[in-house]
Formats: sequence, C-alpha cells, structure tokens
Amino acid sequence: MKPYDYGRVIFSTSKALPSFDINKIHTAKQLEKAWTNNFQRYNISLKNEFESRPIWDDVSIWCFNRKTDKFRLTLSDFSDFSEVLQRNRSTVLFVHGWLQSKLQFAEGVKRLALAVPKRNYCLVDFETLATVELQLFINQIAPRIATFLAGFVQSLGAFDIPPEQVTLIGEGVTAHLVAQTGHILAGHLGSIIGLDPLGPFYTVGPMVQRERFTLDPSDAQFVQVWYSSIGQLGSPDPLGHQNIYVNGGLHPQPSCTCFTKVFGAANLCKCNTLLVLVLHAFPLHSTYLSLTVTQLCSHYFVVEVFKATLDPTTDLLATKCHSYKHFLAGRCRIHPKTRATTDGTDAGNFYLQTSCKPPYL
Repeated sequence: MKPYDYGRVIFSTSKALPSFDINKIHTAKQLEKAWTNNFQRYNISLKNEFESRPIWDDVSIWCFNRKTDKFRLTLSDFSDFSEVLQRNRSTVLFVHGWLQSKLQFAEGVKRLALAVPKRNYCLVDFETLATVELQLFINQIAPRIATFLAGFVQSLGAFDIPPEQVTLIGEGVTAHLVAQTGHILAGHLGSIIGLDPLGPFYTVGPMVQRERFTLDPSDAQFVQVWYSSIGQLGSPDPLGHQNIYVNGGLHPQPSCTCFTKVFGAANLCKCNTLLVLVLHAFPLHSTYLSLTVTQLCSHYFVVEVFKATLDPTTDLLATKCHSYKHFLAGRCRIHPKTRATTDGTDAGNFYLQTSCKPPYL
C-alpha cells in the first residue's frame, strides 16, 4: 500500500464545537449558562460517538521524512516504515495536548529533524478526541490512546527500534497519558518528557481518590519533567528523575501577569479566542474566569519554552539546586549549568529563569 504523501500536516475531521451568539451575551452569568448548556449537550454526543468507534479511527502517527521534507502518515500495516523511518534509530514521538492539534509541535519538530538527521521524529494526532470534556478524556479516552501508542512502540521493534530507543513527549493531561504507555511497556521506554503534568485529577484535589496512572520515574528509564504552574493546573509533586522548574515552576509566569490586569470577568466577552479556550477547558463559575485565563497562560508557557529548545541553535541552561530559594540567592554556583534538552541524564532538581519573549534566554 502506498503511503499518503502530504506536503503539510492536515487537520483531522473534527466534530464541530457548539456555538452561540456572543453578541447576545451581556453578563458573565449569561455567558456561563449559555456555554454550560451547549457544552453538556456536545459532550454527551461525543461520548456516544467515540465509545462505538475503534481508537485507530481517531489516532494517527505522522513522521517527518527528510527526503521529501514532509510529514508522512505511517500506515497500520507498517509496510511503509522504510519510507518514513530510519532503521535502528532513536525515535521521538510528540503527543499534543488536550484542546491542541498536531500542529502544536510541528514546526519545532521539522526544524529539529532537519538539523539532527540521526533520529526519527513523529507527531501523534488525536485531534478528533482532543475536544472531549476533560474528565471524560482522562477516564475513558486517554487509556485507549495510551494502549494504542504502546502497541505502536512495540511494533517498532520489527524495524530494529526497541522501546529503549523511544522517547514520548506529552503536556498537561498527555504527560500522564504517555506515562500510562510507559507503564504498559513495563518501564522499558527510553525516556519520557512531561511538560507541566496536570495536577487536578492526578496529584491534587478531591478527584485524586480515583486510581489513575500518574507520571512517575518508573514509567521509563529516564523521566524528565518541566513545571510552570505548580499549585494551579500543574502538579506540585516532583514526578521525574530530572525536574526542571521554569521561573520556579510557579504561577503566574512573568509573561502571564498581564492577563490579570487586562481580562477581568466583565471584559472576557471582548476576547473570543481566549474566551473559548478558557470556557472549553474549565466551565467554572464566573467568578473564577479571570483567574482561569492566567492559569492557562502559565500552564502553556512551559510548552513554549520547551519548543524553543527544539531549535538546535538555542541553548536554554538550567542550574541544579536544592531549592528555588537557594537558586535565587545564588547559592548553587558550585553546580555547572546544563542544557535543558531531551538529552539530559542528570537526576535532580533544576531551575532556570526566562525572559517573556522567544527564545526565552
């Protein structure tokens, strides 16, 4: 079977999000009620639809091919691997986040693949599932995707790529999703990189009482975790062998403080893009809306910092230290700085300060 050959990454066909006339909304309470009603109906229909479909209808894997300068779809029979992947090479799979698309990492992956030719780089696409309500995604969708990825990683062994040569990268919810893949593979994965793993439902809050697969060092031979919204959306617990704290890992991140001043609850209706993102992610009471915008900004900031490291010309340095307080006091200078990249093997806690604009040096 001939592999698909697209010149660019194509969006999957996604079920349309619910809509309402924002011009008729005049208060935060009206906004909350309109969104909640549509959101509930939407997720009931999604749940019914996806429960009856095999997971491979909604998950695909695209690998960058240097010969054609394009992302290529890997087919389910794996007969096209020689056209897409290099045999016996380290392979990195980027798993986009909830509410995100495969384009989240595409540009950075392409840049890295062209500069570092001795690795395979792939994007995991589950866009048709990424708009499912968060709790439904965590409890029912994520385990199915994790199982699919585990099967894909195992199949790479037929192409001389054992699990020990595979790295999985996820952010937020999908940081725990790739951890579940590593658990299924009995910790034989080479490495996992988790970008601000979600705290609610996993490590903090009343919902943690339900047993879930939470990222921890046993999920791969080396687990690197980045933090940027501790105590809010991000997990406060150190979950990896190597833990990298961006600006202390604390909320709000420096570049996100402006949201608190600009987007009060009364002004949210004026910013449709941010509004849809916030309400779709967390349909909370209106008094929390302005806080949620800054939470999301801090949560996603670590992704932007990490993506900056996908440019091989960018050296983002982190310092090993006992605590953020010691780091700020300059009491960690005896430890050399290390590059905050996927190649790290030094265990411990690392801290770095960033600027507000790319490349965040």
